[in-house]
Amino acid sequence: MEKKYNKYSVEDFACDLNFIKWVKKGTDAKKWETLQNENPHFSNKIETAKKIITALHTPETYVGQDETYAVWKNVELFYKLHHQTNRKKRFIKFAQYAAIFLLALSIGAVIPIIYFTQNNHREYRAFELATSNKPEAKLILAGGEEIILKEKQSELQFDTSGRQIRIDQDSVINYREKIEQNSMAQVIVPFGMRSDICLSDGTKVWLNAGSTLTFPQKFTGKTRKVFLKGEAYFDVTKNTECPFVVSSDNLNVRVLGTEFNIRDDEYDNESAEVVLIEGAVSLRGKGMFSLLRDELRLKPNQKATYSKSDKKTTVESGVKVEYYTSWKEGLLEFNKESILTVFNRLSRFYNVRFISEKSVGLNRQFTGKLDLEKTLDEVLKIMSDAAPITCRIEGNKIFVNSK
Repeated sequence: MEKKYNKYSVEDFACDLNFIKWVKKGTDAKKWETLQNENPHFSNKIETAKKIITALHTPETYVGQDETYAVWKNVELFYKLHHQTNRKKRFIKFAQYAAIFLLALSIGAVIPIIYFTQNNHREYRAFELATSNKPEAKLILAGGEEIILKEKQSELQFDTSGRQIRIDQDSVINYREKIEQNSMAQVIVPFGMRSDICLSDGTKVWLNAGSTLTFPQKFTGKTRKVFLKGEAYFDVTKNTECPFVVSSDNLNVRVLGTEFNIRDDEYDNESAEVVLIEGAVSLRGKGMFSLLRDELRLKPNQKATYSKSDKKTTVESGVKVEYYTSWKEGLLEFNKESILTVFNRLSRFYNVRFISEKSVGLNRQFTGKLDLEKTLDEVLKIMSDAAPITCRIEGNKIFVNSK
C-alpha cells in the first residue's frame, strides 16, 4: 500500500483522481479492492467517499448555469440522507470543493472554478469563494435568548457585570437571569456585515464578516478565554493576573494586554495567521503541534502563519500591519494581489459571488486601497478603472468581462 494513503481522510480519497476513476470507470479495481480488504479501518472512509463521488457525478460536458446550481441542491440532499448533524459543517464545506472538482473534470482542469456558457456563447467561470448560510447577524445571550442585529456594522457593549448590554447606542438590554461561571454568549456575523464588541472586561473586538465569537458574558476565574471562528481584531485590556486567550480551530493565542489580528477561517483550508500590532503574544497550534514544549512568541510587526496541512508555523518580521488590519477601519489594502484574492475579499464584505469571463486574466495584480464605505457599484467602477475589466451586477452575482 502506498504510504500516502495512511493519512488519507474522506476528503483526500474523494479528491484523488485515481480513486475517482475507479469509482466512475472501474480503473485499477484490483488495487483499490485490495487496499480496502487489507485495511478494514479504511472501509468507512472509502465507502463515504464513493457515495460522495456517485452523488456528485456529472457528465463530462460543459455545464449550464441552472445545472450548476442544481448540483448544490443535490449536495445538500445527499448530506441530509447520509450524515449526522454534528458533522454538517465539515461535510458541506468539503462537498462544495468536491462538487467544483468534479465539474472541473469536464474541461480537464482540477481547479476550483465552474465553467458555463451564456446565450451569447461567452464562457464564464464562477469562483466558488466563501458563501454565507447565515441570513442575519445575531447576539445569543447565555440563557439562549436571541437578539437580531439589524445594522450592517453593529455595536455591542457589555458592562462589567455582564448584565447590561447596549446595542447600537440606542437600546439597552438588562439581563436578569443568573450568570454562571461558564455562561457563554455568542455573536454571529454573516457575510456583508461586521460587529464591534466591548466585552465585560473592557476588551474591544472588531469581528469581521463571516465570523463568530463565543465568550463569557461575564469573565470569572483565572483566565479570560474566548472562541473565534473567522477573523477578528483584538485590543485586549491588560490584566497580568488573568491572561486573555483566543482559541480558534487551529490556534491558541495567549496575551496579557495587546493589540493583534487573528484569522482562522473555515473557508480557508490552507492557513491561519496572527499579526501583532503592539505588546506581545504567544501562540500554540492545536493537535500534535501543541505537544511542543515552547510556545511561539511574537514581537510587534511580526506575522505568524500556521499551515493547516503540515501543522508548521512560519514567522515573518517587518510586515505592514495596516495591510492585515485596515478592514476594521472600512478599508481593504492590496499589495500586488491577484484578482482572485480581490474577488474573494470583496465577496465576504458585500456577500456577493463573482462570475468571470474566461478571458479575464487571473494573475493580474492589484495594489492600492478600496473604501468599503462606498457602494459595491462604486468599488467595482474603481476596479474597472484600474484594470481592463468591466463589471455587471445582477442580484448578488457580479459578472466580470474583459474590456
